Amino acid sequence: QLGYTCGPAGDGCGGTIQCGTCTAPDTCGGGGKPGVCGRTAGGNGNNTCMVGTTTITGTVYAPTNAALGYGNPDPIYNATVYVPTGTPAAFPAGVTCDRCTALGTDVAAAVTTSGADGKFVLQNAPCGTNIPLVVQTGHWRRRVTIPAVTCCQANDLPADLTRLPRNKTEGDIPLIAVVTGSADPIECVLPKIGIDASEFTLPSGTGRVRFYTANGANLGRNTPDASVLWGDANELAKYDVIIADCEGSQVTKSATWQKNVIDWTNKGGRLFASHYSYTWLYNVTPFSTTAAWSVNQPQLPDLNALIDQSFPKGLAFATWLKNVGASQTLGRIPVQQVRNDATAVNNPPSQRWMYADPTVKANAPLEFTFNTPVGAAAAQQCGRVLFSDFHVNTGGSGGGRFPASCNGAAPMTPQEKALEFLLFDLSSCVQPDSMPPSTCVPLTCAGLKYNCGPAGDGCGGLLQCGTCPAGQTCGASSPNVCGSTTCVPKTCAQLGATCGAVGDGCGNIIQCGSCP
Repeated sequence: QLGYTCGPAGDGCGGTIQCGTCTAPDTCGGGGKPGVCGRTAGGNGNNTCMVGTTTITGTVYAPTNAALGYGNPDPIYNATVYVPTGTPAAFPAGVTCDRCTALGTDVAAAVTTSGADGKFVLQNAPCGTNIPLVVQTGHWRRRVTIPAVTCCQANDLPADLTRLPRNKTEGDIPLIAVVTGSADPIECVLPKIGIDASEFTLPSGTGRVRFYTANGANLGRNTPDASVLWGDANELAKYDVIIADCEGSQVTKSATWQKNVIDWTNKGGRLFASHYSYTWLYNVTPFSTTAAWSVNQPQLPDLNALIDQSFPKGLAFATWLKNVGASQTLGRIPVQQVRNDATAVNNPPSQRWMYADPTVKANAPLEFTFNTPVGAAAAQQCGRVLFSDFHVNTGGSGGGRFPASCNGAAPMTPQEKALEFLLFDLSSCVQPDSMPPSTCVPLTCAGLKYNCGPAGDGCGGLLQCGTCPAGQTCGASSPNVCGSTTCVPKTCAQLGATCGAVGDGCGNIIQCGSCP
């Protein structure tokens, strides 16, 4: 739990524990991290930094290729950056439940996350030659090798080493299905984000972006109809993310199709629905509970949208938009082709991200998300849905053959940059939007030596450590340990807890407050 692999250490209760020995040429603390085996660039193990520490710094970027005319790449918020202890396991094929969990010391020798400016600092990093580094958000993942990391000082990395992959030969990209529509060709934004042209294929191909057509652009006459995707649960299950373009009118979806999509998101699927794709949401339970729907109202004029900054990601979103030049005033962004299909976002289960300037139209949410299954406890939620009530892409034709349908290369507009941020968020791990990003490593019942009752995991989560046999009481002699005497419950102060739900040592849960 201390992250130590060698040497003696205090156990936090006045005792001493022995954490093992190192194999030469590593020495204990030799990589600059106390209690961890390591070595210097020369391999002599003598890397105890007397002044400062070894850090790796840089900025995580989208894979945008400026040479193709799409503008400079934007920084990526809340990406995980780490030095792996081995080769990261391959992502399983098909839809999966990806909840946010911290990386333990068995996976990462050093780990951090990027800020709203994309910048990161890896503290107490290993040093030497050929140091591996992983940059990841959800199923976007790139593993690179740093030629040299100098001990006991800051090591700043070049931008090309810390960007996300452009194609599957460079790393992992989520498998994305695009259902093209006539009114909002979101597929035209994906090359701007940085996905190489080779990755756009038919479903029978090997690209990471695969096309189905509703009434929009195609990849040739063999492009399958949208019904091939929506009508087959097994076809849906192949994909991590599905983008449903606006089809230009309210096209009713069958109850079977809607159920297939709901079941897919419940398993971990991520759905982006543009404007008239509210037909997946507004009239089917439980998705209909996510907003106060009032569909197909008269469209709104071009306006300034406001960013909801009342939650951690919303504040980061507003800051990020200003950092990348999409917003001139913090918390405001110009939006074109605005629509109006809901009067409020229901929170819970949804989180509003953008809404119309109230002086133009009150009670008009423009973008919101919710996690699935709707109404389930956060620990049981796997998928995510993003709804956008404006046409994100205003430059593509919405018809013809891709990529000519996108009318040439151009940098992203402000509202396309907003989509970029939210698409990376959509495809990242699932957690409540009210929680700030964290690299906290949760404790376990075994590690705490608990065998009964609830206990805090140290990261805001709750563990259930079991029940006691007949005749014994949880916490009778020691908190969260079965015994035969009367249990005296602990207080938050006695447990040293200032936040979250924790066990009182006697089988009960107490609430210890929230963090500022």
